[in-house]
This record gives sequence, C-alpha cells and structure tokens, in this order.
Amino acid sequence: MRTFIRSVGWMGVFLGVSFLAKAQLQADSAAVRKRDPYTLVITTGGGLSYYATQLGVPASLEQARAIRFGLPGSLRVMWHPDHRLRVGLETGWTTLYSYRGRVAGERAQVYVSAVPILLEFSMPLAWVSGTERSLARRLSLTAGAGVYLINSRLNFAGRVDDGTASTGWMAAGTYTYPVGRRFRIAGEVKWFDAVASGDAVFIAQLQLVWRAFSW
Repeated sequence: MRTFIRSVGWMGVFLGVSFLAKAQLQADSAAVRKRDPYTLVITTGGGLSYYATQLGVPASLEQARAIRFGLPGSLRVMWHPDHRLRVGLETGWTTLYSYRGRVAGERAQVYVSAVPILLEFSMPLAWVSGTERSLARRLSLTAGAGVYLINSRLNFAGRVDDGTASTGWMAAGTYTYPVGRRFRIAGEVKWFDAVASGDAVFIAQLQLVWRAFSW
C-alpha cells in the first residue's frame, strides 16, 4: 500500500513538473511571437528652409538684398527596435541665409550654410505595427542634439571661406505614409537651432523612407 501511494505521489510530481514545463514553454513561445522585428531605417529628403533669426547685414552694404530661403537636404539613419523609442543619426546640408550688395561700388556677397551632425531620438504617437492605418501610428516626434558645422563664404575682391562649429539641437514632427513593404513617403517639419552661433532655421521636407534591413 505504501509503495502504491509512493508511486502515485511520484507520478503526481512528474505530471506537475511536466505541466509547469509545458506552461513555461508556451509562455516563452508567446513572448517570442510577440517580439516585433528590429529594423534599420534610412531616410533621405529635401525641401524648403527659412532662416528664422535676425540677419546681421552690415550697415555699410549698399543696395542690400537678403535671402532667408534655402533648399536643404538631409540623411537620417535610425534603429527601430521592438518598442517605442528609436535612436539614430542625422546629417545633411542646409542654407542658412545669404545677402548681397555693394561696398564702395564693388559687388559683395555673403553665403552661409550648415552641416548638422546630430544624435536623435524618435517616438511614434502610438505603437507602430500591423497595417499602419491609424493616423496616430503614422505620426512621430523626433528630438536630438549635436554639432552644426557653420560654413560662410565672402565674395568681395576675391573669395574668402571660413568655418566654425556650433553646438545645438533639433525638434521635428513627421507624418509617414506606407507605399509598400519596405518604402514609405513622409512629410516632416523641423527646427534646427545652432545655439552657440545664434542661427536657427525652420525646414519643411518631403522624404523617402527605406526600411533597409530587418532582423
């Protein structure tokens, strides 16, 4: 009788362990199934920029004409993990401003541009998955900080080029529309602010988004 009870007890332990192991395996499998793929996303774009701070046009410049608009281009590489926060780098080129006129009867022109090198973090307004039909899933916010390489060119009795580096930050809002499994079209508005040099520019861009690699 004791042997029979012991056998039943061991069988119960075995069945209990088997049940727990099966439950854990199912939980692990469910956790694996819930993991979304990691994706490397490359975005390139172009558009229109507007220099939004005061222009320091010299008083000695006659017939002065200032231009605040430019044609910027950008390149962004972002890592999209299986959660909301994304991280990446952005660079490119944008016109800040230019002005021209005459000094002592001679033509003079100043042209200033910037190359951003920024570490950025982005987050969608909702969890991005599935068919991306939700408006909130297509909207995202991006912010970052880094360095702006400011380049200036003076054309007056010859050509003089100068450059400086300025720390700064950026902020952007993006709407992304899927056009295929790997490609999206996006519209983005963003603010570049080179704090140290006192330059800031507002940019509106049309972008091509390529989901280059997934794993």
